[in-house]
Amino acid sequence: MSTTPASGPPAFQCAEPPAAAQAPFDDARADIILQSSDGVQFRVYKSLLSLASPIFADMFRIPSPTSSSPNPDDERPVVHLDFFLRHLYPIGTLDEAAAVPTRRVGGLAEFARKYRINALTKYITRYLMDNIELDPVDVYAMAIMYEFKDIWAKAALSCLNVPFSRLQSPYFPYIAREYHRELLRYHAACGEATSGLASELEWFYLFCQTIEFPRCTNCSTLGYFIFDRNSGRVREEAPLCLWQYLRRSAGVLAHHPSAKAVTTEEFVLKFNTCSSCRDDMQRRIFDFSTVFEEEIKKAIQRVPLPDVLTKPE
Repeated sequence: MSTTPASGPPAFQCAEPPAAAQAPFDDARADIILQSSDGVQFRVYKSLLSLASPIFADMFRIPSPTSSSPNPDDERPVVHLDFFLRHLYPIGTLDEAAAVPTRRVGGLAEFARKYRINALTKYITRYLMDNIELDPVDVYAMAIMYEFKDIWAKAALSCLNVPFSRLQSPYFPYIAREYHRELLRYHAACGEATSGLASELEWFYLFCQTIEFPRCTNCSTLGYFIFDRNSGRVREEAPLCLWQYLRRSAGVLAHHPSAKAVTTEEFVLKFNTCSSCRDDMQRRIFDFSTVFEEEIKKAIQRVPLPDVLTKPE
C-alpha cells in the first residue's frame, strides 16, 4: 500500500479526480486516506486500522515516501473496500442482516489474512455458514484455503446436495489437489451407498409390514423377492409406480446422493397417473418417500469422511 504527500492526510495517487466515499468514510477529521482502485477516497483513522491490524500499525510507523506509484495488487474497487472497512468501524455502519455472496466473503477473508485482522474471523465464519447450503463447493474450497477448519467437513457434507459433475470451484487451484480429490471420492462413495438402497431392500420389507399398498385392478404390479434374516426369502408385491420410483432414485442418487434430489413431490409422483388409485396411492408413496429419506441419511452417515477433512494438520 502506497501513500503520497498531500495537503491534509496522505492518499493514493490516481489519474482521475478522486471521489469521496460515503459516510462514515468522508470524515474530514480523519488522519489518512485510502484510495480504491477506481479512484474513491476513504478518509479513515490510523488508530482504528492499527488496532485491528498489526500490518497497518507497522505501515503507519514508516514515513510516507515523497513519491510513489500505487501497487494495483494492494488496491480494491470501491464496493469491496467499503465492505471491508465497515467491518472495522465500531459505529454500527455494517448491515448485519444483509446476505453476503461467497465471492465477497473470499475477498474479506483475503483482506483479513493479508493484513492479519483476527477481528474479522467471526464475520467470515458466519458468512461461510450462511452460504454453506447455497454454494457448498465454494465454501468447501474457501474454508480450506483460509483454514476455517471447523467448516471443512460441514461443507463436504453439504456438497452432497450438488451433482458430481458440478463439484467445481474457482478456488480449487489455490488449495492442495488432495482436498479436491478427497471431496470427489467422498461424494462418489456416498453415491454408491445411497443408490444401493434401491436393491438392498431389507429395510423395505420392514416398511411393508406396517403399510399395505392398495391393490388396483387397473395398475400393473411387480413382485419382488426380499431377503429377511428371520424368515428367509419373502415375496412382496407393490405397485409398478413404486418400483419405478426406486429405479429412478437409484440412477439419480449415484451421482447426486442427497435425499432432497429424490423426495420432491414432482419426482416422487412422476409416474403415479392411475385414475383409479392415484389419490390413495399418493399418500402411500409419500409415506414411503419419508422412510426412504431417512434410510438415505443413514447410508450417508455410514460413509466415513476422509481423514484429511476430519483430522487436518
